Amino acid sequence: MKSRLKTATAALAGAGLLLGVAGGAWSQETLKDVMKRRGLTEKDVLAAAKTYVPTGGRDEYIAFSSGGQSGQVIVYGIPSMRILKYIAVFTPEPWQGYGYDEESRKVLAEGSIDGKQILYGDTHHPALSETNGDYDGQYLFINDKANPRVAVIDLKDFVTKQIVVNPLFRSEHGGAFVTPNTEYVMEATQYAAPYKDKGYV
Repeated sequence: MKSRLKTATAALAGAGLLLGVAGGAWSQETLKDVMKRRGLTEKDVLAAAKTYVPTGGRDEYIAFSSGGQSGQVIVYGIPSMRILKYIAVFTPEPWQGYGYDEESRKVLAEGSIDGKQILYGDTHHPALSETNGDYDGQYLFINDKANPRVAVIDLKDFVTKQIVVNPLFRSEHGGAFVTPNTEYVMEATQYAAPYKDKGYV
């Protein structure tokens, strides 16, 4: 038993020594060494440097992207392209608690159509609130292509605060659009006229 323990200890020590030597050699690489090893040109390195944001640094811009059939909005930084947040909108999100506490359950219930609770969505084409025609960063509006609804997201805390159902549409597409001072949020229907029956599209 002791000989096996000595052998294992010696093997681990040898592996640690090899890793230490390899790590030391790796850390002594220059930028030119890395470029050569990876087959990178100066143009490649410049492109990478333009998108690099060091740990703890901040992106110059943030983008809001529709999550499609996930029913979410995805927030990411530019130029780093790091995902900063998934905003739960039309679907319950167990991993972040959305749809599992009293407040977010009420928000999801606002999205019910004809008394039927709908817990899925297809987010498309967000719109930012505006003041005098300029983005003011207060709210984000996102439509649900699968159902005639628009959600209101507060950008103070990046949380969905309201879901508004349009009783005239059966579904919509094309996005949410705001007037220059966000007095109105407009939607576009996917079809030329609403369906006469109460079926869901």
